[in-house]
Amino acid sequence: MRHIAFILFIFLMYSCKTETPVEPRDISSLHLPDLDVLFEDFNTLDSTKQYREFANKLYRNNRDLKSSEMYVYAAWMYSQAKLMDSSALMVNLAIDNGMSNPKILSKFGIESDLNFIRVQKRLDSIQNELKNINNFDIELGSMQEFWTYFDRAKADTSNANSIFKEFVFSNHRELRDYYTIRYNNLDAMTTQIIKDTPEYYTYLKTQFKKDSIYALKSRVTEWMTNFKSIYKDAVFPKVYIVPGLLNSGGTASEMGMFVGGDMYGKSDDMPMQGMTDWEKGAISNTSDLPKLIIHELMHFQQNYGDEDNAQNVLGSVFMEGVCDFMVELCTGSELNNENTEFLKDPTNLKMVCDDFIEDRYTLDYSKWLYNGEIEDRPYDLGYTFGYLISKSYYNNHKDKIQAIYDLLNTDDYKSIYKGSDFAYLLE
Repeated sequence: MRHIAFILFIFLMYSCKTETPVEPRDISSLHLPDLDVLFEDFNTLDSTKQYREFANKLYRNNRDLKSSEMYVYAAWMYSQAKLMDSSALMVNLAIDNGMSNPKILSKFGIESDLNFIRVQKRLDSIQNELKNINNFDIELGSMQEFWTYFDRAKADTSNANSIFKEFVFSNHRELRDYYTIRYNNLDAMTTQIIKDTPEYYTYLKTQFKKDSIYALKSRVTEWMTNFKSIYKDAVFPKVYIVPGLLNSGGTASEMGMFVGGDMYGKSDDMPMQGMTDWEKGAISNTSDLPKLIIHELMHFQQNYGDEDNAQNVLGSVFMEGVCDFMVELCTGSELNNENTEFLKDPTNLKMVCDDFIEDRYTLDYSKWLYNGEIEDRPYDLGYTFGYLISKSYYNNHKDKIQAIYDLLNTDDYKSIYKGSDFAYLLE
């Protein structure tokens, strides 16, 4: 069995290394999975224990896309099935295709064994590379090339899906991962970009200027230097500006940080036809990008082991709040927005605390995150609530450097709450 696994390993590694860019004429035959369909059974895996079967399905469906993110998911599932040789193989393939998170094994709870000797050496090399601030860069290639595909799709709407498929399979490797994380399927791309809000994307084409983005890099680098001075394990991945679907300003991935360039085109004459109320309110100015990049950088640093609370409201609010607090530490600018003003009112704060106690161990994010349609409070209030908890923990801790380490590496989210002024939320 191990002999067969070894042969498979050599074959796959050779195939990966000899891969050549896909020519446009070949794209129609390539398999691009619908992620909504592919992951429809994901939430039942803990009860069905079909980890091996799901990992095999991920690997098969990734045969043409070669998304590093999907290889990581497959590695995670193989490790859950105790197939560690296959898990190590998937991590190697993820690295070959752009994965650059040196803490990937601990993040996904993958227990390293002899199969991971080569993997760990590669991860250590990535760690050393990312410690250098000079590794940080803002990549705009996919955003700049998008407009050619957009113009074609707008002029030939019946073939928009095929045109956007060409875009995903273009030579910008980050698009493979962004498809996995945010696009999900071609229908979603065509619906948002061509059917719902084509006027906005047409406007954005002239509004989005690469020079204005590059001009912000020095500010971000300065704040990253501040971060390195207070956190010795800091790493600095690439930032990819990509065209999104008006659903995410920024996303940390295993490849690096993604910024949805479509979310930074705000102006007085911005067309809003076809937009939801959340989309209208969420689009920001280009000047807001530096702090967003720092927030997402913090997600890349996070290395937690609290599996019991990884998905619930208690954990999710904490993870987002830490990032907003770290932005404050790096920039020296105190967080001040509609959410902080709302929570300064004692009546509002009590209401939110009562709601948190009720929701803390559930997966109901409706009052906390990704809730642009909520009416009785500002949306995404969980970010700011988690910020207050993180800041309180930091202020209460005698050793500030240790406090920062705890906030980014704890294996027990409850310990942070208990060390803050909000310990009563756990009673």
